Amino acid sequence: MLDKASIIDQHDLTFDPGDKRNGSLYLGVARAGGSTLDLAATLASLRAAELWSDTEPKTVPDEHRQAYKDQLALVDSARFGGAQGFIIARFDHPKFPSDAERWNAWRTFFTQHHGAAE
Repeated sequence: MLDKASIIDQHDLTFDPGDKRNGSLYLGVARAGGSTLDLAATLASLRAAELWSDTEPKTVPDEHRQAYKDQLALVDSARFGGAQGFIIARFDHPKFPSDAERWNAWRTFFTQHHGAAE
């Protein structure tokens, strides 16, 4: 499992502001680029599986990265597709606790669509 600082500093983290069950769950691609993940298609698939809302996704802005490191507690993460792939991450925040059942559904979804996590 990656550490919290590596996840937040080294990835563009996308989240779903429209579904509380997705609170503090993130989909991340390396900031260095090169990811083969089709984010739009992935979000469409998550929506079809009722695991992402129809609300426009948001990405953690650079100016908020330090606050995320200060306020979030890493619970779990998984990498799919090797160095050219992506990660999913589960954090907890006092105002936005993560949902264990939804996290398990995310892990199952990504395992079915992208193979076993590394």
